[in-house]
Amino acid sequence: MNERSTLAQSATSQEERLQALVRASRELALLKRDELARRARDLFLRSSTFSEFSLWVLDPRTEVLYPWTLCNTPVMGRRPRLTVGQGIAGVASAEEQPSFHPTVAETQYLPEEWGGRPRNMIQGVLTLPLRRAGEPLGVVVLTKLDSTRPPDEDISFLRELSIQLAIAIGNARTHSEAMREKVQNHLLLELGTKISVSLDTNQLLEQILDLVFQVVRYDAAGIYLVDKDTQWVNQQAIRGYEANREEAVRLKVGRGLIGWVAKTGRSVIVPDVRRDDRYVNARPQTRSEMVAPLRAGTEVIGAFNLESDEPDAYEPEDLELLMTFASQAAVAIERTRLHAEVLETRRLEEELSIGQRIQRTFLPERDPKVPNFDIAGANYSSGLVGGDYYDYVRITEGHLGIVVADVSGKGIPAALIMAAFRASLIAEVRNNYAIRTVFAKVNKLLWESIEIDRFVTAIYGVLDIQGRKYTYVNAGHNAGLLYRAATDSFETLDSTGPLLGTLETAMFKERQVEIRPGDVLTLYTDGITEAMNPEKELFGEERLRDVIRSRKGGTASEIVRGIRETVGAYAGGELDDDLTLVLIKGQ
Repeated sequence: MNERSTLAQSATSQEERLQALVRASRELALLKRDELARRARDLFLRSSTFSEFSLWVLDPRTEVLYPWTLCNTPVMGRRPRLTVGQGIAGVASAEEQPSFHPTVAETQYLPEEWGGRPRNMIQGVLTLPLRRAGEPLGVVVLTKLDSTRPPDEDISFLRELSIQLAIAIGNARTHSEAMREKVQNHLLLELGTKISVSLDTNQLLEQILDLVFQVVRYDAAGIYLVDKDTQWVNQQAIRGYEANREEAVRLKVGRGLIGWVAKTGRSVIVPDVRRDDRYVNARPQTRSEMVAPLRAGTEVIGAFNLESDEPDAYEPEDLELLMTFASQAAVAIERTRLHAEVLETRRLEEELSIGQRIQRTFLPERDPKVPNFDIAGANYSSGLVGGDYYDYVRITEGHLGIVVADVSGKGIPAALIMAAFRASLIAEVRNNYAIRTVFAKVNKLLWESIEIDRFVTAIYGVLDIQGRKYTYVNAGHNAGLLYRAATDSFETLDSTGPLLGTLETAMFKERQVEIRPGDVLTLYTDGITEAMNPEKELFGEERLRDVIRSRKGGTASEIVRGIRETVGAYAGGELDDDLTLVLIKGQ
């Protein structure tokens, strides 16, 4: 009778436990993390003689255990962590069966696993490994008020209950990941939309910082770009730094965590910045930091940085998300940068076009026809406005001023300096001053009116048409080449004074040469001698002499055209500078 009663009682107990497991599976189904941890705690403590419940869940990517509930208390903020094989829970995570420990061995004791409680106050510990499809998910750790081992049937029931919990954790993780992915995709879609419609880099980066904050909390953040020329990492958009400390985050590539990421292209999580020698203290409150590289193709163009006032605030999934946003930030930066480059190119093209129009208005419409000489001049544009200039100035019936000049720089500024030079030269020439005096006055005007790094080189002379003489001043310009037909040799019209606009009281000397029948005087700019072939070799003065000598029998226009064609062929048809020259051939 007693045996039958025991069997009946056992059957009733098994039925109740089966019903309890069915209820547990329903109660734990489709719960989010915090609610699931609370329900699991209530179920395990209600169904056993244990008094405390801890739930450790394994991160499969890092092999690290994090507590959802620790000693009956939900874990908020910074979570302690255990590696597999570390502490009671860490050892149990690699096991398959429950294990009971009357006390905790000194070698297994870790204060953070027990909320700081001393080892001698811990007893009656049951560990229940959580597995799903054979893969470890975590561990339930239960403790009692005494060290007595529970009956085997109680442990068996708690093991069945842990199986239901493992299923629920797996479902909760899947649901959480799906929801997280949904939020991320929504934010990335929103960011992609913003990138497609906005070309304001600063506005886009501020919006990226706003969107990141919705999924990864931070106390300070920044997006930084590398200056290719200086190798400084400069802030583009930052949050959470004091105004007087912002300069501290401007770093050389390789220095600080941000500079290290910009140099290596590797992302990093630092749980405690005080223990990392790479950290530069730009913000005293920061305790942990996470940095991801910004890439444009294979090139690292900057870094995306998040900082927290809490130690160990960031996890691998946070870094994965940050890297996704970093890639979007890089796209935004490159897109707006390319747009800015297109606008700058258009601006320069417009500026060059205006400069070319200005330049063309100063060049003579036709070559002069004078007795005793065949004269031809030309300006061949490279597509850039280099400030080249040549002109003829009628002084008297028997005297013709001839000038070739080159202004430093390009574009509209060079064209305007050329305009100032031309106007002042013509004004002083018409005052009938000596050539050296003309250049002294022109130099003083340029010195007063142009920037310190600008200057003009020029060779100007007066051709005495009947006397066959050319009296000139050369202000730092290329030496003119005078081919002597009688001796088949060259003379040079070398510099007789400094560059125009560089010295306030510059002095210039006059020189004179005679141009006999058959002689050829060539005045030119450095676009001819400095033209380069594909091997980066200069055309040079010797090649120019060879062209003049080989074409000496042609007209002035034919020789000019021959020089242009030879230089163009040497440079492979690509000219980096204007070609300007005036050729005077004696007849």
